Amino acid sequence: MAQSWPASCQAAAVSVGGLFAVLIIAVVTHRSSPWVMGTALAIPVLLFGAIAAYEWRLGRRFGITLSRLHLIGVVAGLTLWLMYQTAPGSLPFDPTATQLCAYVGHPGEHACLVKADAARMRSDITWWSTGTLIVLFGLFTRRSRTAAWTTPAIAIAGGALALYFLEVFVTAQGGFVY
Repeated sequence: MAQSWPASCQAAAVSVGGLFAVLIIAVVTHRSSPWVMGTALAIPVLLFGAIAAYEWRLGRRFGITLSRLHLIGVVAGLTLWLMYQTAPGSLPFDPTATQLCAYVGHPGEHACLVKADAARMRSDITWWSTGTLIVLFGLFTRRSRTAAWTTPAIAIAGGALALYFLEVFVTAQGGFVY
């Protein structure tokens, strides 16, 4: 890890492989339970964190400081996170509970509003946690290439899970997602 070329190759392999893994996991687990999808998407993110922490620790031990150009990966992750669709169908970017219930054909029903609000809360917690995680990974980029280059995969994983919670609500209420 102290040598630049092997460290760059390892970080590239982890980030590209992780991106493909996140995309495949999101597609395969899209119709399963929230626990299955959440756990499956958390595994690559935890691996990214472990490898980034290992790289950071070695970089600190050997006194390696990377250029600030690695922050481009973090900017790409933040951009993907902000651009990822967080509402199913033709709903606006951050739909209210009223908009969700009107979308599924139950406008103004109390039970629908309660379920929609719970789905929005889960989606918002996931979405904001993803942004926080991307920023935390950005703090490690001075000594870890993996921390910078895996943030786009983290953005896709978090965005897919945040969207998933609202899609589960819409399909459970009898709405059409696509």
